[in-house]
Amino acid sequence: MMRAHFAAEIEPTDRDYWSGCFPRGLGGSAFSSPVWQRLMAEQVDEGWQPRLLRAKGPEGFLSIPVFAREGGLGRYDLAVHPVAYYVTPVEKAVLTDAELRAVLDVLCTHRVRHFTWWLPPWSTAHAGLTTRYRGLGRLTVGSVDTYVITLEGTAEQHIADRVSTTHRRYVRKNAKQGVHIVTDPDRALRDRYYALYQRVYEDRNWVGERFPRSMFDGVANDLDRGGQLAVAVHEGRVVGGGVLLYDHYAVHYFQGVLDRDAEGIHPHVALYEFALRQAEQRGLHRVNLGGVNEGNEGLARFKMAWGAEPVAVPILKWQSGPRVLLQRVRERAGSSSRSRR
Repeated sequence: MMRAHFAAEIEPTDRDYWSGCFPRGLGGSAFSSPVWQRLMAEQVDEGWQPRLLRAKGPEGFLSIPVFAREGGLGRYDLAVHPVAYYVTPVEKAVLTDAELRAVLDVLCTHRVRHFTWWLPPWSTAHAGLTTRYRGLGRLTVGSVDTYVITLEGTAEQHIADRVSTTHRRYVRKNAKQGVHIVTDPDRALRDRYYALYQRVYEDRNWVGERFPRSMFDGVANDLDRGGQLAVAVHEGRVVGGGVLLYDHYAVHYFQGVLDRDAEGIHPHVALYEFALRQAEQRGLHRVNLGGVNEGNEGLARFKMAWGAEPVAVPILKWQSGPRVLLQRVRERAGSSSRSRR
């Protein structure tokens, strides 16, 4: 599938071009938008610089936002942020087979020491890929699940037909008790949301990335139609909420929190219901609820109770260098030994 060697095109970002691919903050992948990537740049360690990995596709350039760290001799480590999400070319999110080949032609070279790339779960261009070597490098193909709701009618119909009896009852209970979502939270409301986020992060011993206050301010103020901070409020009290991102393919539930001390109400149910209604309003047919950490069967059941199904997210991983060559030699030696038995 991969052809001749080409030099990896790792270029400084062109903010005007990039923004032009996301009118009003909306484009092919919410995770590739210039504003979102600016927020993510605040999270990366020193030494990583924002760049565009550029490839010439059959119909024009494909530019993937990456963070690059030079490792000497003109070689780079590349990374996307956020990890495990679909940071795809700014021009389009779902690639054809030919476009994926073009990207791999510039990625899979000796200049790139390491890069892990997650494709959207609705991508099929990777289907013919298997683990393969190229020079001193190796491309491996794997997957991880995310949970996706497919919205075939209205949000109301989905809730009636695909959501569990228990959660339908919680939806009605929230409505009666006045739990509602605020989508344009002012500074005071963001203060209370962030205080809840910090408390829950510490109390629950979360192991994922801890986001600074600036990230939530940026989501609330700067993403335009590409995302929002949705805050769940009950009787003037912040009881939960989360970050929802939008693109041409789905509503993406990125981050959420709930106050477990708020008894008798269900903030996460309110957020899921709101995400479904946003999908209907925006003409989207998917709500991506994200993955589940290993062993958390309760969270998986919660998502499936909303009609979500596990869908594989393709993972492409490129590594190059002497260690790959050594591993290949060992694999050949092991294969040869087995064939002589």
